[in-house]
Amino acid sequence: MSTTAKHLDEVPKVLVLACFSCNTLEEMWYDDRYPITKPDGSLGHDQTNNPFLPDIVKRHPEGKCPKGLLFDAPTAIWQHKESREQIVQQLRKGSPGLDVFKTNFYDTKANFSADALTCYKQHNRPEGQCPDYKSDKKVLTPDTAKERIEAGLDPSKLPKAYLCDFCPVKSYNMKKHNQEKGLYN
Repeated sequence: MSTTAKHLDEVPKVLVLACFSCNTLEEMWYDDRYPITKPDGSLGHDQTNNPFLPDIVKRHPEGKCPKGLLFDAPTAIWQHKESREQIVQQLRKGSPGLDVFKTNFYDTKANFSADALTCYKQHNRPEGQCPDYKSDKKVLTPDTAKERIEAGLDPSKLPKAYLCDFCPVKSYNMKKHNQEKGLYN
């Protein structure tokens, strides 16, 4: 664990319930003995052992918070007025995720995944290596040669991306690679 990550685990925190139904923020004491996630990674006010949360949730209509987010924040950041306003603004606005640059990232990824699954089916769902895995005909080439030239970049020096990166066979190859490196020992 890095020094920064270790340091963040040691700082005092506040637990915040943001209810989008009531448009409220409820603060409560954070205690790391009561994690906000279950072992499977799921999150929710009814899925934690935090003893402070049930009383706060009871104040919401019908005793539940149907559209909410439970998160922790370092107390020093949460108590700093400008930082808190930025967090609240981001909560209200929502996050664009990986489509922050408006590139239709999620639509593009869905298309590649669908195309890769079609290819996977055409190869009779191989359980091991696929004969076309990362072959030249599976290279994904963006139509950006003109823009790269205008930017002074060599259009032939693109990072290689393959349709295979979206295929279930990739997990087979990653497991094989990791086993060879001794990462499962």
